[in-house]
Amino acid sequence: MIMGPNSVRGKASASGGAESWKRSLQRVSLRTKLVVPMLALAITPAMAIGIFTITSMRDSLRQSAVQRVIFETSSRAQEVQGFLRALQRDLLFLSQLQVVRELAAAEASGTSERVAVLRRNAEQEFLIFSQGKRAYYQVRYLDRMGREVVRLNLEDGLPFIVPSDELQDKSRRYYVREAMALDPGMIYVSRMDLNLEYGKVEVPHRGVLRFATPVLGYRGKGRGLLVINLLADSLFSLVGSLPPGAEAWWSDENGTYLGYVGESEEKRRLYNIGKRRRLSADYSPAQISAILHDEDSGQVMETAEALLHFAVVSFDAAVPERRLTLIISHPLAPIEAPIRNVTIFLSVVVGVVVAIAAVLGVLLAYYLARPVAILRQATRAIAAGDLSKHVEVTTGDEIEGFAADFNAMTERLREAQERLSGWNVELEREVARQTQELHQLQTRLARTDKLASIGQMTAGVMHEIGNPLAAMKTKIQVAEEDGDAGEGSRVLLSELLHEVDRLATFLRSFSRLARLGESRKQDVSPCEVVRDVTSLVTPELQRRGITLHVDTEPDMPTIRGDADQHRQLLINLILNAMEASPSGGEILVRVRRIDTSREAARSAGAVRIEVVDHGVGMPPEIIDKIWDPFFTTKTEGTGLGLAICRQIVHDHHGIIQVTSESGKGTVVCMTFPGVGADKVKMASGGLSAEAHLRQRQGQ
Repeated sequence: MIMGPNSVRGKASASGGAESWKRSLQRVSLRTKLVVPMLALAITPAMAIGIFTITSMRDSLRQSAVQRVIFETSSRAQEVQGFLRALQRDLLFLSQLQVVRELAAAEASGTSERVAVLRRNAEQEFLIFSQGKRAYYQVRYLDRMGREVVRLNLEDGLPFIVPSDELQDKSRRYYVREAMALDPGMIYVSRMDLNLEYGKVEVPHRGVLRFATPVLGYRGKGRGLLVINLLADSLFSLVGSLPPGAEAWWSDENGTYLGYVGESEEKRRLYNIGKRRRLSADYSPAQISAILHDEDSGQVMETAEALLHFAVVSFDAAVPERRLTLIISHPLAPIEAPIRNVTIFLSVVVGVVVAIAAVLGVLLAYYLARPVAILRQATRAIAAGDLSKHVEVTTGDEIEGFAADFNAMTERLREAQERLSGWNVELEREVARQTQELHQLQTRLARTDKLASIGQMTAGVMHEIGNPLAAMKTKIQVAEEDGDAGEGSRVLLSELLHEVDRLATFLRSFSRLARLGESRKQDVSPCEVVRDVTSLVTPELQRRGITLHVDTEPDMPTIRGDADQHRQLLINLILNAMEASPSGGEILVRVRRIDTSREAARSAGAVRIEVVDHGVGMPPEIIDKIWDPFFTTKTEGTGLGLAICRQIVHDHHGIIQVTSESGKGTVVCMTFPGVGADKVKMASGGLSAEAHLRQRQGQ
């Protein structure tokens, strides 16, 4: 499976984290390592039991509190619901009274005397009805025009009939118009609003809820409206007494507070219906939605200080959307108090357990750590070189055995030190011998470099002398063939020709200095060759103001050949690049590994060495001639440099190519087969490594 860099980094990071944790743990003292686990073993069970007990008790108390809140709210809401249903039944009962229906018929077609008599009868019926109905604020009968005909008020629990001259015209009130539009037998419930008396709002503000039903006149003649007014205070009193700290609020279907039930007078004024405060001032949109629209009576909301539950009180009326919501808040403090007490008790228990464990841990640590401290001091003494240190520990357990093993180890270390001292003397002798051999090798390398220089000089001498000798010989032979020459001249020409041949023979024997010596085949590292040559030519390059850059790859294969000849080859190419580069120029030597075939083993790869300059370059017509011996564009050159380089590359089964462009520079590329490449057959036609390289490069 191939792993990406992110996976490698992830594993490295995890490994590094584990190693860092181990190192941190290793720096902790033995006493700490003993005390901390004992404390952990003591604390963990106590903490587990404490947490389990606290969690269980919290859940139990919380669930009990939730059930109590739900029961409190639901039972009080059901009590209010029952009262309102009884009120609606009373309203329908009054609407069916014969005197009320006859009054409605008389209002439509009767005489004023008849209306007055029926009105007094209706007042008596209303007085009888009011007995035991002290929660009702008003009971009224209105004619078809919306004017009050009979009104009974209950104040301080005492009913009285309002005189006719104090009766009011309610035709413009919204609830009158809406209730009159209903069919008889249907009940209308108004929204809770402020009570208006004679067109003015009562002070202090008191909310009123109105229940109305149409009245059909006797024998279908006439029509009226029967209304019962219920004060909000009477409705809120049905909630009853709340537990200490509990509070209740009423709101309508639009989220407007209608009133407050509780001990706080400030909240009573703040949540009065006259303030028109809305739920959005105290709750989030999600909570408001749950309060107004969620029918799940089992839902309980929790705030920072209380548990809230709400219950909806609906009406069996013609306005189905009309409803009230009862919200009761129970404080959390009585619920949290038992949990705090248990937490304090368990904390004390855990503290006692921790103290006991700490004392036991300190005693155990002293018993175990003191022998270890003695052993540590002995270890430091041994590290300082004192191998005569002897440890005395008498604990009668494994630590005493460890001390005995420590003493035995010290004795063996002392013996080993004595042996190492003897080996050190022998090692010093061997190092001296190897140093001498290395010095001899450096001397031979210096001699080889000198011979290479002499060979290059010899090539120049051959070039400078060989050509004149050849010309002299040609002219002498032409003169000998001339029939006009005398006998003396012929003898002289013959002697001259003999001397020229003798010089040519001597020059041929002298030219052996110019020929390359026998190669000493060995495994050569191209990177080492480049490094050696760089150290040799850098001073001259710096003197001329030229910068040399070397670019090599790791894990380069070795090549088979003569390291000296490779150095001579690379030196010649770098010097040629130096002479072609201006001051401030750059020369790049690049070494790369290439595969000669897909099937070739890694050791059978090839090595490519490139020498790149940005000098004057060469035109295309010259590139084809540079390999010819004695061809040169330099005023003082011999023309043998590149010919020798090519011969060295050829002797090492390599390939050399030159790419150049006038004014842009020159690139000399050499490719050598790696060790074992000559024995590996290429996949394309069974060619050797050298032949395959030549085929790939067009040679």
